[in-house]
Amino acid sequence: MIVSSDTSLGSPPEGMVSERGWLLAIDSSTEQAGVALFNGETLAEISWAAGRSQTTSLLSEIDHLLRLHRIGLSDVGVIAVATGPGAFSALRVGVATAKGLALARNLPMIGVPTLDSSAAPFSRHGKPVVAVVAAGRGRLVWGAYGEVGNVWRQTGKPTNGTPAELRAICAAEPDGVILTGELSPAFAAELSCVPKVLVPPRSHRMRRPGVLAELAWARWLDGDTDDPATLEPVYLHGR
Repeated sequence: MIVSSDTSLGSPPEGMVSERGWLLAIDSSTEQAGVALFNGETLAEISWAAGRSQTTSLLSEIDHLLRLHRIGLSDVGVIAVATGPGAFSALRVGVATAKGLALARNLPMIGVPTLDSSAAPFSRHGKPVVAVVAAGRGRLVWGAYGEVGNVWRQTGKPTNGTPAELRAICAAEPDGVILTGELSPAFAAELSCVPKVLVPPRSHRMRRPGVLAELAWARWLDGDTDDPATLEPVYLHGR
């Protein structure tokens, strides 16, 4: 059960709640799930290996995070959610939960592409970035990122393909590439041997809900929100 505004948790520490309130970010795109709170200054996040238990674990982890910070949903001013690509059922759970919270409390909502959260931490490293999420059945979904006209963004449509196809694309990049996201240990080790392909350690590659929160916060400050009634998850099927 989500903690409500009248819960007797005590007051949050002084300065912990901004005038805009908190942003609650939800990411259940894949078997690795996460939630985060951000108020423009303080960032808190929980990430866990949810497997296929997002339906039963997501609400309890949101409740857990709110309780840790002694706040209720009345302190949340906006809901952000990862919109995919990702696993079909996992994405549905996250987006449905975010919509339910936003509509029930009449809060603005912001959808952020899942691959954006994986790629963003490497935006200032001066190399093209390829962000990856697992698609199931041995397939992967990836998107390429780089600077276009001094703007960091995705440089093409996401692709659903095989590890071999991804390896060939990375090997063909003349300036090298940073590969981040969900890679098996064996595939990460294989790609690390490809010239000019940089595969950061797993702790650096793991998708963080805090990054999702910061990306959504920037959009909220700009007044760029989505309609909870029409926002839908993005699924990318293989060829």
